[in-house]
Amino acid sequence: MSRNPRSIPLRYQIKDFIIDLLRREQYQPGDKIPTESELEDMLDVSRATLREGLHLLEEERVIRAKHGSGRYLLSLPEDLEFEVTRLQSVTEMLSAYGLSVVTKVIDVKHLDADNEIAWHLQIEEGSPVVAIERVRYAMDKPIIYSIDMVAENYIGGDWINNDFEGSLLKILEEKFGIFLDYSVATIKAVISQDVIPPEIKIDPNVPWIVLIQTNFNQVGDPIIYSKDYHCADDVSFKVKRLKT
Repeated sequence: MSRNPRSIPLRYQIKDFIIDLLRREQYQPGDKIPTESELEDMLDVSRATLREGLHLLEEERVIRAKHGSGRYLLSLPEDLEFEVTRLQSVTEMLSAYGLSVVTKVIDVKHLDADNEIAWHLQIEEGSPVVAIERVRYAMDKPIIYSIDMVAENYIGGDWINNDFEGSLLKILEEKFGIFLDYSVATIKAVISQDVIPPEIKIDPNVPWIVLIQTNFNQVGDPIIYSKDYHCADDVSFKVKRLKT
């Protein structure tokens, strides 16, 4: 299993691997899942690290442990439930569910930053930005519509529209050497007809959720200002709240 320091934490990779394994092997509630020794061999990780991933699954009530017997499946997540506390690209979030996802790039264009964009990206109003407009389909259904805005000085013009069919975070890392470290996000409900372009055929009766966020690099510079609209019929977010 990858130990790239820039990847998502290993305990989350382990959790995602186990969920994918249980789905792929068609485990049912009540079935005993593979033992720690079997999972260690599959994942090539230490027992302590494996248990961190298993503990996440127990916290989320995906599995439960029976003393002296092993661990058993309670239920697999049915909806696309994302942890809002983890910085992931949309592509990474969806691929964790083993979905066949199609990304359609609607438009990539140059804009002059208005007051809102300039404030979030900490640039002068009127500065050139690149706006990337995309929609993700899963099972032929549009589930995420997104607009990502990046200051032009970070990515210039050395790209084509098809470059943005994959993970934007991965593109920034591999093509431009930009690594994101954290984001500040706001979640709101929206009226879908007001924000989703009419060419994207959606059910007007289904609510959508927008995740408005600014993504920062490792030295605290804002790199992406984004608005990701998620179909609430298929996608939900969760956050762990701690009493301090």
